[in-house]
Amino acid sequence: MFNSKILKIVFWNANGIKTKINEFRLFVNKYCPDAILLQETHLRPDRKIFLANYNSYYSYRANQHPQHPSGGTAILIRNNIPHNQIIPPNLRYVEACVVAINFKNQDPITLTSIYVPPTSDTSIFTFDIEVLLQISPNQILCGDYNAHHTSWGCNYDCPRGNSIKAFALQAGFEILAPSTPTRFGTNSANTIDFAIVKDFLYPYEIHSISELSSDHNPITLNFFLQYSIPKYPGKLKTNWKKFKDTLKNSEFINPHFVNTAKNLDSIVCRLEDEIINAKISSSNPVKENYIYHDSKLRELNYERYFARKMFQTYRDPVLKRKLNKLNKQIKKLDQKIETEACTNELLNVNATDGTVWKFVTPFKKKTKSIPSLNGPGGIANTDLEKANFLAESLETQFTLNNITNPDTEELVTDSVMRFRTEANSVCKDFDPPLPSEVLDCIKSLRINKAPGIDGINNKMIKNLPLHTILTITTIIHKIMTLGHFPTRWKTATVVPILKPGKDPTDTTSYRPISLLPSLSKIAEHLILKRLNNYLKENNVLCPEQFGFREKLSTSHQLIRVVEYVTEGFANKQKTGAVFLDIQKAFDRVWEDGLIHKLIHYTTPSYLIKLIDSYLLERKFAVRVKNELSSTKNINAGVAQGSKIGPTLFALYINDIPKQFNTLLCITVPSSQSYCAKDVASMKLQCTHTLPVSPHCRNESYSAHCQILHAMLDSVLVKNGGSPFLRGGYSGICQEKKKNLYTHLKPA
Repeated sequence: MFNSKILKIVFWNANGIKTKINEFRLFVNKYCPDAILLQETHLRPDRKIFLANYNSYYSYRANQHPQHPSGGTAILIRNNIPHNQIIPPNLRYVEACVVAINFKNQDPITLTSIYVPPTSDTSIFTFDIEVLLQISPNQILCGDYNAHHTSWGCNYDCPRGNSIKAFALQAGFEILAPSTPTRFGTNSANTIDFAIVKDFLYPYEIHSISELSSDHNPITLNFFLQYSIPKYPGKLKTNWKKFKDTLKNSEFINPHFVNTAKNLDSIVCRLEDEIINAKISSSNPVKENYIYHDSKLRELNYERYFARKMFQTYRDPVLKRKLNKLNKQIKKLDQKIETEACTNELLNVNATDGTVWKFVTPFKKKTKSIPSLNGPGGIANTDLEKANFLAESLETQFTLNNITNPDTEELVTDSVMRFRTEANSVCKDFDPPLPSEVLDCIKSLRINKAPGIDGINNKMIKNLPLHTILTITTIIHKIMTLGHFPTRWKTATVVPILKPGKDPTDTTSYRPISLLPSLSKIAEHLILKRLNNYLKENNVLCPEQFGFREKLSTSHQLIRVVEYVTEGFANKQKTGAVFLDIQKAFDRVWEDGLIHKLIHYTTPSYLIKLIDSYLLERKFAVRVKNELSSTKNINAGVAQGSKIGPTLFALYINDIPKQFNTLLCITVPSSQSYCAKDVASMKLQCTHTLPVSPHCRNESYSAHCQILHAMLDSVLVKNGGSPFLRGGYSGICQEKKKNLYTHLKPA
């Protein structure tokens, strides 16, 4: 009819969606709407609707009956449509859920699922509608208004209908209603479900469809307009043989031509482009699998559809009884099919092959969208705005703490500048990387890991031909020779994860999960191997450090602490402990200070030069759904998510002060503890908060010192008059009786 794209909207008063979810899924698969607006969902805040390829947003009725939930609205939007939720102002008389659709190069379109309860005030409920209309332009409010008026096809006018009609004339919005009734009672048929549209003048079609088992019909509202949405490939099937053959034909790198950092960067860019292009040319979209529907259930659905249409046409009570009978049969058969399917799936679950986790994970992992964020620049609603707000917040974290000792700063700066000036431009005194090392590293990669900003995942790397692996080996060799880490590999994609119990609207409540390019991790693996060999041969790391070290895990540190305390308990000695936690451990490392310490430990110059290049000019970008923020600089710290980062941090805190008659325990990345059995030592350390505090300030990392507990048979240390009876270390709760009851109780 119209030579343009169609924005398909469906709105429906479900009168309780939980018991109708299966037939609702069949309806969605049949009509494939872009947006679904539901009213009277009868959901509590702990209940959600899970529909494939849709994001869902909800509003819940306040003060619901604990046994009989009521009210509530919801909006479901296709994943490929850019959108964001808008939190509406406080509404007194209506219930509403609001989402804005953000088509490219167009003003946002605001969709509102609205429900006006029949008990709402008939004269002033329009105030809430006016508030919703003022949120933004291009408004579409769809739902159940419980309002009758002859203007939209009803047989009579009611006070609520007169109020909406008068308000429409005053505010200048349109009312779009289907030509047939939308709600069918036992002896009535009325049009009370319709759409209010303001500043959105496009051709449309609206129809009431005689389907689903609510007393309200679903309504389809199609707008004909031009718009564009991002193209996402979806599931792809890759011909890995073709992928390998394509890369085999690529040009071999002549190592003699890679003699500068600029040449190395261009070779890395070319390699990444070749791998990505080979993947694209070797992949095809996967056709959607046919969704199986039980033949008996399909037959009953067709019969119900016909009976519903006949009843709505002729209003015969006999047809109504037949329709009710079919609804009960379908509900009973649907429950039986779902129970049998779940039983069969449980019978096929095996605890030994990992299938049990595949079955449990979807129930445990419930993804949550990031809500609107508050920031210094206002409120972020769209995904791109959220990504930029989070990036700006993280950029302030990746900065250096204030250095309180100018002499230390001057000493470190002179040492680092002298090294950078005197270091050779080309290094040759190192063990060259071998293709076998690269192959061993590739074999250990797990294919379920997310790719970095380059889009090259581990499965692609595992299918690389020998020709490309030799190229990667050559690149890593040149990285060590030139002491230059490729610029493309120094940009991380950060995925924000909400910290438990934190405010989701605060940008500081999100933990950054860094995704680095997989190829860079292979290079890091080989660099770390050589660094660890040097550290082990020369006993550089102090023996008190545990974590990220071979045969020295955090569990061993816990055993060490418990044995020390238990020994004191057996000897009737009082044992106290002071625990420190380094805030923003990886994020606030002083890069020049780390290089200075590597020089002090006489680390091979090629490793120092390479680590210096690895740390300098690192960048990151935050990803929220499919949107990526602008690139931000990392001005301090070691790379999170990297292989070499924990070892570099261990070197950075390796010179932490030790105390006489005191057990020092260091757990990388961020905690230390001092345990003492001598009363005088404990009082000294607890009173003066340890001599490590000025050391932390000199080294430019922030140590948050807490005296967590004094253990064993008598309480020695008190904080503000309250004894410490329990404390924690590395996730284990320590108690006075050493029985770990508090730690084991939650399990």
